[in-house]
Amino acid sequence: MFYKKHITLSVVPILIFTNSMNAKDLQSLNTVTVTAQKVEENIQEVPISMTFFDTYSIEDKQIKSVKDIAPYTPNLMLFDNSGGGSFTPTMRGVKARNTLSTAVGMYIDGIPTLNINGFDETLMDIERIEVLKGPQGTLYGKGTIAGAINIITKKPDNEVRGKLGLELGSDNKKEYFFNTSGPIVKDKFYIGVSAKHYEKEGFITNTNGGKIDDRAHAYGKINFRYTPTDHLEFSLLSSILKRDDGDNIVNGKDSEDRVVTSDLDGYDKSETTTHALKIKYDINDYLFESITTNREFKYVNLSNYHFTKNTDFHAKRDDTYTKISQEFKLSHSLDTFKYLVGFYADKDDNKIDYISYYPSATYPTNQDADGDSIGLFIHSEYDINDKISLMSGIRYDKDERELQDTSMRLNLSKSDSAVSPKISLKYQQDQHNMFYATIAKGYISGGFNIYSSPGYSKKFDKQTLWNYEVGAKNSFFDHRLFLNSALFYMDISDLQVKTSPEPGKSYISNAAEATSKGFELELNAKVTQSLELFASYGYTNIAFDKFEDVNGNYKGNQNSYAPKQLIIAVCAKALVESIDIIKNLRNIK
Repeated sequence: MFYKKHITLSVVPILIFTNSMNAKDLQSLNTVTVTAQKVEENIQEVPISMTFFDTYSIEDKQIKSVKDIAPYTPNLMLFDNSGGGSFTPTMRGVKARNTLSTAVGMYIDGIPTLNINGFDETLMDIERIEVLKGPQGTLYGKGTIAGAINIITKKPDNEVRGKLGLELGSDNKKEYFFNTSGPIVKDKFYIGVSAKHYEKEGFITNTNGGKIDDRAHAYGKINFRYTPTDHLEFSLLSSILKRDDGDNIVNGKDSEDRVVTSDLDGYDKSETTTHALKIKYDINDYLFESITTNREFKYVNLSNYHFTKNTDFHAKRDDTYTKISQEFKLSHSLDTFKYLVGFYADKDDNKIDYISYYPSATYPTNQDADGDSIGLFIHSEYDINDKISLMSGIRYDKDERELQDTSMRLNLSKSDSAVSPKISLKYQQDQHNMFYATIAKGYISGGFNIYSSPGYSKKFDKQTLWNYEVGAKNSFFDHRLFLNSALFYMDISDLQVKTSPEPGKSYISNAAEATSKGFELELNAKVTQSLELFASYGYTNIAFDKFEDVNGNYKGNQNSYAPKQLIIAVCAKALVESIDIIKNLRNIK
């Protein structure tokens, strides 16, 4: 679990900040353009609670993979599932029980990751990261009941850029990386390339020899961009991430001393490959966009569960998860009205092969989990006058799933459909202050209970919620300080929980109702010409309104994975221009 509760703000920056805000020669914070609503907008004018990272802050915070985002994002947590870079995202206390779904969807250059497998992607040459909070189903669809993470790589263009690095550390850590981009044919054809290799020795000793938890990761990405005319653009992106790790499950009695005994040479390996073709065409003020994607995650694992000389309690896994998706969007802007309409479809092909070994028997699991979904959506914004705007959207999704389990002789299917509306009222008081109120609905698809007891359903239904939110985005001291805030209340229905209908039995069902409420605060400040300050403060309180089973009544209890605690992250970002360094050196006598 990634969880931060610390303050590292010193008195010195505060004094500098107080004395610097009125300095006439101090520049304002840069204007930030985001695509949270799938069109380019100023972040301070978007009625969504959002944490934003630009190139400088990504470098400063050492964000190298998706897991590094959570410590700096209020009310976002990522829970490590111990294997293959699989993480369960939780936003505002909401998570998915179905491992083939997420409550927080992730999109890297438009490529969707909507299940926990391989969620922790390597990030290189990133232009910006946008973490959107609250239901985003209207524009992003299934898997975004609590939020979405939108990650955008830098586009290759006429500028030649490059970076080369080496990092060394304890446990014989080595990390080599580079990226470069530039034109192949000026003004027409460009290329961007990124690569990284990481390796590190383990720190858990096996008395039979060596370390058991070594790490080795390799990553590469290539981006071709072609602009035959000023109105047409093609982008072809491909990436691969390979993990070759040692056994990473340590629950033996001597694990606290980082010493185990095992005759089983375990491993944890995965491979994620992604491909995307993006097309943009500007037609007489209409913008047409298409993105076709393919993502495949392969996972093989051999784990010893008790780390003894006997290999009679271990497990082996060999899984493949494939998603193909297609999205079309058409947007148009007028003086007081703009809209976006779109179509989305995807196809999942998942194969799960898992064997548990016990002293008396082996238990295989062989599953084919397939799915198809479509989505139709529209989003619009209407300026009622020069200060008040009304944003509205609605989406229809239909999700079909099938599960064939040959080991248990099961053949299951289910269908979910959902309408996800959203409406926001925005008041732009002036160029410094914006206030908004939003009502939105989101959902998580249902799934299957293959291990439920006889007499209990092998399926569970979708989970829904209504999110009510008010927020403000304010700037002070001539845009040298941004203070953004949001207050939310979520009414969650048909909550997917693990329930026990009888002693010793459990399965997932829609047995609970819950309420989540809290707030987020984020501050960005230009302290001096070469120093910026970022601070965030998040709070979530999610509790059951109704939930009971044979073990008791849980009404009023806190929902798991959402502790009632404050999350605080404060850091400083130094931005020093090379020309300023030269000037300062010249002044040294």
